Amino acid sequence: MSKRETFPRDVEEARLDAELTRQELGETAEALAEKVKDTAHTTQRAALTTGAAIGAGLLLVLIIRRIIGGR
Repeated sequence: MSKRETFPRDVEEARLDAELTRQELGETAEALAEKVKDTAHTTQRAALTTGAAIGAGLLLVLIIRRIIGGR
């Protein structure tokens, strides 16, 4: 299609085109926000899991040292 065929021919078509564009942009923004939210959630969960694993590892080391050292 040429540019002339897709360009609004009157005010009503221009308004409709603008409204449809707004809706499409809104849907795109919502989809992007959802992706960012999912990524942030995954990153936060990974950080919490890593912290818990490190804490458990340190606790295990302390328990083993206590058993071996007899203190």
